[in-house]
Amino acid sequence: MTARLPLLISVSAALLAGCGADHKTDEAAAAAPLRAVRVAAVRNGPAEPPVQASGLASSRDEAKLAFKVGGVIAAIEVREGDEVRAGQRLARIEAAEIDASVAQARAALAKASRDLARGQKLFADDVVTREQLDDLGTAETVARAQLDAASFNRRYAEITAPADGRVLSRLAEPRELVQPGAPVLVVSASGSGTVLEVGLADRDALRVKVGDSAEVRFDALPDRVFPAKVQELARASDPRTGTWRCELAVDTASAELPAFSGLIGRARIVPATSLSTRRSYLPIEALVEGDQAKARLYLFDPKTGTVKSAEHRVAFVSGTEVALGDVLPDGTQVVTDGAAYLRDGETVRVVTETAP
Repeated sequence: MTARLPLLISVSAALLAGCGADHKTDEAAAAAPLRAVRVAAVRNGPAEPPVQASGLASSRDEAKLAFKVGGVIAAIEVREGDEVRAGQRLARIEAAEIDASVAQARAALAKASRDLARGQKLFADDVVTREQLDDLGTAETVARAQLDAASFNRRYAEITAPADGRVLSRLAEPRELVQPGAPVLVVSASGSGTVLEVGLADRDALRVKVGDSAEVRFDALPDRVFPAKVQELARASDPRTGTWRCELAVDTASAELPAFSGLIGRARIVPATSLSTRRSYLPIEALVEGDQAKARLYLFDPKTGTVKSAEHRVAFVSGTEVALGDVLPDGTQVVTDGAAYLRDGETVRVVTETAP
């Protein structure tokens, strides 16, 4: 009996020590601060991903101006970037040869008119036949048409601005020999608006319609977003690229766009057909893990302050957001920052700043 007493005392002490340790652990757990996280509300969005495309910006009305006839350029009176007014002369070619053609045609018409007048008098005196008189009339008509053609070419020996605008490119220099119709200047019209021309793949061209809304960002202006609308869509593909030309009208009322043609722009087009059904969108950082079929995330219950693990199918990724295959209830909140460290059913503390 005496030998057992020290053993019982040792066991009792050990049990009391163990109970004390458990009690301290529970107190430490209760006293530990709640894990800080950030949450985001799930939003509804289009059921299909937006169409992404890139292209070059330009004025809607850009004209490549050229001479009607070939020749040596006498002068180009504007430089790139110059503002021009409608009807202002921009360039001219050496007109000696054209003026000679006009003079020759004018002299030919004068002779044909004299011959016709003389023939009419002779016809009245029964000296020439009706057929001869008709031939003289035809000759006079031909000479008049030749003068009109020469005068027309003379007018287009000068390049004038078709409207108020700006010179975008100067493609030739004085004393150069240019062929008929070869572009010399590229001019944009003021007030015609800015457009972004992109090429769409066949699967995207079938989804996009005229009037669909879009957003445009330019590489040179990364902090600005310009609203836009689809205003033209080709019905035939480009044989060189196999893409369909799509023209977006860029709204520059909210932010002024520099007057440069050729800026690289990236468009995000939302087809109207995708708005008929909706999906749930959430930040991509809310996903803890997943594969091609589904992903795991944590839902936050604001009433209890706890989180619950859930798995959902991912339909597609759009920029920094993920669209789920099914629709979550309105007001659903998901954990973003701090989600990787959570346990199912854990109570958390929501903060506005980035969680550690």
